[in-house]
Parts: sequence; structure tokens; C-alpha cells
Amino acid sequence: MRINKDFILGIIVLTIGLFLVVGSYQFPKGEHLLNSSRSFPLLLGFILMGLAVWQLLSSLKNNETKGTKKLPFPAIKRGVIFILLMAVYIFLAMPLIGFLASSFIFLIVGLLYFKEVRWYTATLISFGMIGFLYVFFEKVMLISFP
Repeated sequence: MRINKDFILGIIVLTIGLFLVVGSYQFPKGEHLLNSSRSFPLLLGFILMGLAVWQLLSSLKNNETKGTKKLPFPAIKRGVIFILLMAVYIFLAMPLIGFLASSFIFLIVGLLYFKEVRWYTATLISFGMIGFLYVFFEKVMLISFP
């Protein structure tokens, strides 16, 4: 059996889901299941694990019905660069310049690197996304960003 990219994606999402479920038990337990700090990561982890199992079963079924293609080198290179961008964003930029500024830069760089949109559209998307996050969390939910 050759492992295809859908199977690998399923394994990665299953790992992330397990990480969220296990990590959510480090948060304090609230009075109610849906009114605690662990409810969102726990729910997200279970949803991701369910979707990952569905993806794994689908990839195994599709693997039996059709031949798999080898992943081309440019796709692998783009994936590795995206993982490196995410690592720089999470571990360097956010602690140094904060969530909002680093998210703005990450969105622009990501959109421009993957050539999804032009520079002015990437800037507008980034401003819009950061503005939405700020208004939603700071003004609506009254949660301040670190």
C-alpha cells in the first residue's frame, strides 16, 4: 500500500486533535461543560479527530479504487515553507511584536508568497481580518489580546 497525501493529512489532523483533547485537561474544570475554559479546545479536538478518521477512511477507500500519484516537489517545497512561516509566526513574531501585528504580517506574507492575490488585495484582507478580530474579541467579547 502506498501512502497518499490524503492519508498523511488525516494523520496530521488526528495528531492535532489528540493534542487539543489531551491539552484541554490542563485547564481548570468549570461549573458546566460548555461554560469552562476547557470546553472549546476539547470540542475542537473531538471534531478534528472525527474529521481525521473520516479522512483516513476516505483515503484508504480511494487508495483501493484508484492509483496514487507521487507528490510533486514544488508542492512539498510549498508545504515546508508554510510550516517554517508558521513556526516563525508563532514562536518568534508573536512573542516579539504581539498577536495583531504579527498576524497582519503573516497574512500579507502568506498571501503574497502563495500568489493568491495582488499586494493591495492582500493588504485589504489583512486589515479586514485584523480589524474583525480586534472588534470581535476586544469590543464584543471583552477579551484583551496579549
